[in-house]
Amino acid sequence: MEDSGLMGCGLFVIYIAFFFITGTIAFNIVEPHSFIGVLIFLAVWAIVQFVGQAILATLFALLTR
Repeated sequence: MEDSGLMGCGLFVIYIAFFFITGTIAFNIVEPHSFIGVLIFLAVWAIVQFVGQAILATLFALLTR
């Protein structure tokens, strides 16, 4: 790509949006009602975030070719 600065800014904006999207997905999966539920929610959120980042990284790697 010729303009990698624009791609970097776009990736940052998408990462921020993705942070909230994965949090919402994890919250809907767990729906915590207690302290233990919150801990499980945080663990599920980390897993969903990791899987989502791997997918996004693959997609953006393919886009930059």
